[in-house]
Amino acid sequence: MSSNKHESPVADQLKSLESPAPAQSAPEPSPKVPTSLLNPEAQAYTNAVVSEAIKGVFAQLGPLLQSIALTPEKMAEAEKLRRAPDPAAVARELRERKMTQVEFEENERRKKENQAACPHKYPTGQLSINVVRNFPDRQPRFTCASCAIWITPREWRIGAPDAENPRGVPFIAPEHPQYKMASEILASKG
Repeated sequence: MSSNKHESPVADQLKSLESPAPAQSAPEPSPKVPTSLLNPEAQAYTNAVVSEAIKGVFAQLGPLLQSIALTPEKMAEAEKLRRAPDPAAVARELRERKMTQVEFEENERRKKENQAACPHKYPTGQLSINVVRNFPDRQPRFTCASCAIWITPREWRIGAPDAENPRGVPFIAPEHPQYKMASEILASKG
C-alpha cells in the first residue's frame, strides 16, 4: 500500500497551497475601434447621434419625470392633507366635549344639592365638621367629612386670568353662609 492513500485531508490542503496558483487570465480585450472611426469627423458625428438620442429619451420622459417630481408645492400639499383633521374625528371630539361638559354641570348640580341637604352629622349623631388650620392667614377653615363641603371665612382670592390681567384679579370673597355655625361649633368644642 502506498502512503498517498493514508494521507489526511489537511495534508491534501497543504499540498494544494504549495502548488503555484494558476496564472491570472488577462482581461478580455474590448472590441477594437475601426481606424476609419478614429478621425475627428466620425467622432463628432457619433457624439451628435448619441447626444440626440439621449435628448430624445429625456424629451419623452420629461413630462413623466416632472409629474412625479417632489416639488415644494407638492410637499406642502401632502403635508396639509396629512395634517388635516378627519371630519369624523372632529365631530366625535366635539360631541365628547359637549357630553363631558354636560356631565360636569350635572355632577356639580348634584354635589351642591347634596351639600345643601347635608345635616353635617354622622349617622350616630356626632358632627362631621372638621377644622383645618394650616393656612397662612391663620383663619380656620372647615370641611364636612360627609359631603366634602369647604366652609371658608371672608378671604382674599385671585380670580381667573383674562386678556387684561394675565395673573388674575384679586378680590375679597365673602364667607361661606355656614361659617358662623361652624365657628360656633369649634368654640363649643374648645
